[in-house]
Amino acid sequence: MPKKADVYTRTGDVGTTGLFGGSRIEKDSLRVEAYGTIDELCAMISVIKALDVDSQIKQVLTQLQVDCHDINAEIASDSEGQAILERTIGDHDVANLERLIDTFDEQLPKLMHFISPVETQSAAFLNLARTICRRAERRLWALSRQDDVNLFIIRFFNRLADLLFTMMRVEGQRVKPGPEPKIGE
Repeated sequence: MPKKADVYTRTGDVGTTGLFGGSRIEKDSLRVEAYGTIDELCAMISVIKALDVDSQIKQVLTQLQVDCHDINAEIASDSEGQAILERTIGDHDVANLERLIDTFDEQLPKLMHFISPVETQSAAFLNLARTICRRAERRLWALSRQDDVNLFIIRFFNRLADLLFTMMRVEGQRVKPGPEPKIGE
């Protein structure tokens, strides 16, 4: 029987972590901050999918997790690792997000002012995902100032935040809460 993989390796106990491709970097580097924030976004997306969320939005969220895992593979790779990746993010991925934004936006009234989100649990968590996405985008910009970053990834996160905002609005209007109970009833 093959040996079970160890959950712990102890290789990170000195403050470094391994990249796909074999090199090691500091755990508090901008690269680790970027892919760690994207990982946090994926976890939040899992929370949203566990809620009562529109089936079309859930399907989109599932694909977004796949995209984010592919992005994390690219960000967490050194040049040797990047050379053997099966998929990287490109212009078509950004264009797909724009199509999704347009599709969901067609279901909504025109936005005339800033809004204070939201009235449903799923919309609230989509809004939180949007803020995590914006933080990931900022981390990617910071990383790009010191190292090469696929600019389609940064554009992807810019559009992804807009998509999460639009889906938040859709979810906010999909399920309206009942009337507020009166105090003393």
